[in-house]
Amino acid sequence: MVSRKHIAFVLLLLCSTVSQGQILPTYGEERAGLSAFTFLKLPIDPASVGVGGASLAMTEHSFGALINPALVSGGNQQGLFTANRSLGGGISHDFVALTKERTNGQHIALTLNSLSTGSILERTVWQPEGTGATTSATLTSVGLGISQAFSEYFHAGMQLKYGLEQLGVYRAHNVYLDLGFLYKLDIADLQFAAALTNFGPNTPISNLPAGNESALAATPQMFSMGLQWTAWEAGEQKLTPSFQLNHPTDNAEYYAAGLKYQWRSYYWTSVGYQIGSQKSLPWMGFGMKGQVSGWPIEWGVGAMPTPYGTYQGTIGLKIKPLTW
Repeated sequence: MVSRKHIAFVLLLLCSTVSQGQILPTYGEERAGLSAFTFLKLPIDPASVGVGGASLAMTEHSFGALINPALVSGGNQQGLFTANRSLGGGISHDFVALTKERTNGQHIALTLNSLSTGSILERTVWQPEGTGATTSATLTSVGLGISQAFSEYFHAGMQLKYGLEQLGVYRAHNVYLDLGFLYKLDIADLQFAAALTNFGPNTPISNLPAGNESALAATPQMFSMGLQWTAWEAGEQKLTPSFQLNHPTDNAEYYAAGLKYQWRSYYWTSVGYQIGSQKSLPWMGFGMKGQVSGWPIEWGVGAMPTPYGTYQGTIGLKIKPLTW
């Protein structure tokens, strides 16, 4: 089949592109450094979680304003998008986006991404049972994005984000930029995407002890490339594999692959896996579409593995107002 040959050629081309570097890093996450705003690198919408994070080219079911701004126009994503990930211990990760189409294929997006811990008992090396005081951590990012359809096949987007991180008495804030594009082909619904997310300068940290006032935290920058295509379709059913490679600032490269089954666009279920990551368990997710008072609505849940052999749950919701 010609379509399968084209897909194989594209995958071979991508592999040859990165073959000059370290394909499967020997050091893995053991060589990963620290950065500010690390929560910005995590996929928390169920569709992305379900395929192991390999959603850079996924226009349907994903949260484009969170993953790749080009997906907002590429998938005509409009309405309210919200997701929550529970990490346990009172720690919660939340995301909210509001997107709307303007004119000539242009979309705008407002986003809020936050992680909060609530009260935490303060401990020190000399007082491991607690000092009697409590502290908390709040990490917040707000963004304004624009996504443009330049043609039926090519979409691009960008998002400017401001982040504020408060960890006890320590404080950091910075401005980051997301850039992404999406290219669609007529061959087996093949979609290719690339994105540079959280691009910006290193982050200064306030209120550090004397002698460390000049300390900087690395940016959570990530460069990613991804593919998605239709491998099988029969009637109202189809299977869409996806693949993505990621290179973060800390050099802990990892690769993600996923497979999504879809029935009539109303039901989907997926499974994914990451290579080069400490998360050895598979990722999973499923979701459904429907209507509430005539408004199109979609909900989904996902299971994200941790490096400790357990799972964290995430739940997401999309609502598109009828007037949009």
